[in-house]
Amino acid sequence: MTDEAAFHEGYRRALMDVSRLVAAMQDGQVDELGHLLEELDRMIERARCLGRSSMAASSAGDQGY
Repeated sequence: MTDEAAFHEGYRRALMDVSRLVAAMQDGQVDELGHLLEELDRMIERARCLGRSSMAASSAGDQGY
């Protein structure tokens, strides 16, 4: 795995941890926390896509996007 792909994977995992913590706190302001969880889900998906793109570029011999 390239350094860039590893970065995106680490970022995705950190976001997933934050998402789990926020979900556990969801007793209070449900609407605001629900919106935050949606944003985190979008960020996680973007990190997943960027990580895959990085790995694909690396295996094809391309540098960058």
